[in-house]
This record gives sequence, structure tokens and C-alpha cells, in this order.
Amino acid sequence: MVHGASAPGREERAITARDRVVLGLLAVVTALLFADQNLMAPNLTQIAAEFGFDAVERDTKLGSAIAAAFFLVGGLMSVGAGYLTDRFPRKWLFVGVVVVGEIPCLWTGFVRSYEELFVARMLTGIGLGAAMPLLYSLLGDYFSARVRASASAVTTFAMGIGIAGGQVLAGAVGPEHGWRLPFVLVAAPNFVLAGVVALVMREPQRGGAEAVQVVSGGQNERVALADWKALLRVRTNALLFLQGLPGCVPWGMLFTFWNDYFAQDKGLGVGPATLLVMVVGGAVIGGSLLGGLLGNHVYRRRPNALPVLCGVAAIVGVLPALALINTPAHTGDGAPGMGALMGLGAVMGLVISIPSANIRAMLVNVNPPAARGSVFGLFNLADDLGKGLGPFLIGPLVAVLGRTGAFNVAASLWVLCGLALLAAGRTFAGDQEAMEAGLRARQGG
Repeated sequence: MVHGASAPGREERAITARDRVVLGLLAVVTALLFADQNLMAPNLTQIAAEFGFDAVERDTKLGSAIAAAFFLVGGLMSVGAGYLTDRFPRKWLFVGVVVVGEIPCLWTGFVRSYEELFVARMLTGIGLGAAMPLLYSLLGDYFSARVRASASAVTTFAMGIGIAGGQVLAGAVGPEHGWRLPFVLVAAPNFVLAGVVALVMREPQRGGAEAVQVVSGGQNERVALADWKALLRVRTNALLFLQGLPGCVPWGMLFTFWNDYFAQDKGLGVGPATLLVMVVGGAVIGGSLLGGLLGNHVYRRRPNALPVLCGVAAIVGVLPALALINTPAHTGDGAPGMGALMGLGAVMGLVISIPSANIRAMLVNVNPPAARGSVFGLFNLADDLGKGLGPFLIGPLVAVLGRTGAFNVAASLWVLCGLALLAAGRTFAGDQEAMEAGLRARQGG
């Protein structure tokens, strides 16, 4: 139940220059947070050699176990942060989360054993997991429903920039200067930027970007813990949570294994493999931005067409992913050139990123301002479980099917994600109308 006094309806809040500055600042901080996520991937074999691991231990201990712990902690922290997001000033929570999350990232650059590496990576999940409900709750109150897909695309674009940029940095720096240095280079700037956020960003009013606004008389609107079940009864929420589990497994595969897979199994070497993954990452970045703009256009014309667009993109994006996974090894004649591989990677990244550019905006639009932190806590838990389960499940599958077979299974799970999004095409517009009607009813009551 949402508690709070009501206020008259009004026009949607206009975007100010300060809002754009805050969006840019949040995007940069987010990019640096996500840059840490994949810093190990280009140098898995180097790390394995340092700790005396063989190929199987490399994939299970460095690929599967650490990734699973990273995302599990992130998912659990996201739920707790979502609860706090709906109760306390989000600006200071966000600043604190960034600082706390970057401390173990910095520590990773100085670990002396596998056990220390495991703990440092596990704790780094705090920053990514806790930041997400705060970020999208803030965006929901800075930007109205008509432009949220575009604002969400900017932050999704920043995530992609961070992940791809982190991999490029690790691939460029790691072979010559060691795998630890990238963690220090990525963590340090956010300690400064957290202070800039504290100085520049203002706490937005909850519901301040809605055409129908509900304002509390004292503390802002709140969602009680008992009402989380009600959030799951919103059909669009349930479907978007559901798609996160199968939909994020392939992303976990890509972020954790692909660089090493193409470098070692496909014979490209670290440099070309990093370039290929960078092309995929760059296309994901571009697709996130273009997909958000496209999604905003589709939403304005017909809201229910937005989840349909996302579902079709998720299913179609499987095809170039499978083509890349099954490309012949570059150890003899018949192997495609780098141009063909990069072309497939670009198509894959552009198409498969369309859902991620729009799903978070859809969640904001079907939930009232007071519930958005809790909703994104639950969403990020499903999201992180998928990403963590990906490497965790792929490790044993690799032992049975080999890397290629395991990766084929993982990529095919995007089809299940697409089917859930297609189903949301029948619920999205109605759920948004119901949320707005609920705000109007409380306003009149």
C-alpha cells in the first residue's frame, strides 16, 4: 500500500539544463562502476597461470565461481538497496554505494591469493547491485514517461561503454603491465566523482515528473515490505522479472568467457579476440542508445508495441550469436576473416541490446514513484541471478559439452527472454493505465 497525502494533478515536469548535467554525471559514474564488471575476462589465462590453475580450474574457479559470487551479492544488495531507496534520500545513498563499491575494486589490484581475489570480487558486486534501484528511482523522478526510454537509453549506453571500455583497458594493459593495474585505474576516478555527485545533484521530489502527482505530508510515499507481493501481481512486472533469468545467462557467458574463448579456442590471440569483443560491445553501446530512441518513438505511437519490439529483437539476436560461437577455429583454411566476424558481432550487438535499452523504462512506467526502488531491487535480483547463474551453470556444461556446446545452450536462452517480452505486449499499456488511475484515485481521495 502506498501511504501519503495527495496533491493536485499537473503537467509533466519540464527537463532543465541541470537535469541534463545530472544525467551526464550519473552516466559517467555508472560507466565506471560497470567498467569493473568484466576486467578479468581478457586475462583469465594469465590469472590462472599466476595461481597455478589448469584450463578446467580457470573456467570453474575464475569464470564460474567468482562471477556467481559477484552477481549473487549484487542481487541481494539490490533488494536491500531497493527497500532503502523508497525510504531515505537517494542522493546520499547513491554516493555511499559508489564509494563502498569501489573500495573492493581497488583492493583487487593488490590481492595476493585466490581467496583474497574471490572475496574482493564478491564484495565489488555491492556497488553494481545497490546502485541500480537508486539510479532508476532517480531517473523516474527527473524525467517524465514520454522521455524515460531516452533517459534510460543514456544510462544503458553508459553501462555498455563501461563494460566494453573496461575490457579494452584490461586487454591493452594486462598483457604488458599485469592484470591487476586495470582495477586500480577503473576504481580511482569514482572516489572523486562521488564527491562531485554530492555537490551537484539535488534530491528530486518523488513523483515530481508525473502528470499525476502524489506528495506525502512529511516523509515521501512508501511501500511496505508486505506490499512486495502486490508488485509481483502486476503482470508486466512479473514478465519483466521472469525474462531476466534466462535473458541474462547469455550476457554472463559473453562477459565472462568470450574474450578468452576466441583468443584460445578459436585461435585469434588476445589482441584480435579483444578487438572482436570490443566490436560486439561497441555495437551493444550503439544499439542501447539507438534502441532507446527507437523505443521512445514506438512508445509514443503505441505503448504495447514497445515490449513486442524488444521480444522480436531478443529472438532475432540469437542467430548472429550462434553463428559467432560456431565459427571455425582460425588454425587453417576455411576460417572466416576478422571482417566477417566483426560484421556478425556488430549485427548481434545492435539487435540484442534493444531490449536492455527499454526494459527499465517500461518498469518505471508501470510502477508508482514510491515503489520504484523496491521494484528495481527485485528486478536487479532476477537480473543478477541470471548473470551469476550463467557462468555458474556454464562451468559444469563446459565439462560435459565443451565450451562451444555450452555456449550454444546459453545463447539459445535469449529465445525464452523474447517470449516473455512478447507476452508483456499484452499487459504493458493496461498496467501503466492502472498505475496512473491509482495515482488519480489517491489524489481524489
